[in-house]
Amino acid sequence: MGSKRDTRRSVRAWRLALAGYVVLLGVISGLAYARGLPLAVLSTPYLDKVLHFVLLGGASFLARRATDDARVPRLGLPTGPVVVGLVATIEECAQAFSPTRTFSLGDLAANLLGVMVFGWVGRPRPRSYRGD
Repeated sequence: MGSKRDTRRSVRAWRLALAGYVVLLGVISGLAYARGLPLAVLSTPYLDKVLHFVLLGGASFLARRATDDARVPRLGLPTGPVVVGLVATIEECAQAFSPTRTFSLGDLAANLLGVMVFGWVGRPRPRSYRGD
């Protein structure tokens, strides 16, 4: 049976993983603004949308685990995925004001779908007890 100490240690590990992942996303975003992403990403059909789905979904999964399934008051929604979804929406909308980027409703939809799917996958599950 896990203790509170084990839970705190686990949450700390998820937070560290999330921090590293946020750095990775920042580097990718910076490269996109600097037009430094490989052309294959832009020219391969649907690869851009798949990457939006997976990358933001990964952030949502890690954020759900890193926040120990904390909830937004009055809404009851998981805090981690909500924050990831809000940041992703703001960032996508901000692209409309950049000379090197463009706003895309498709990218926003892929981001938010990834946030929802991976946020759901990252939900805590009750431990099963085996009667060995």
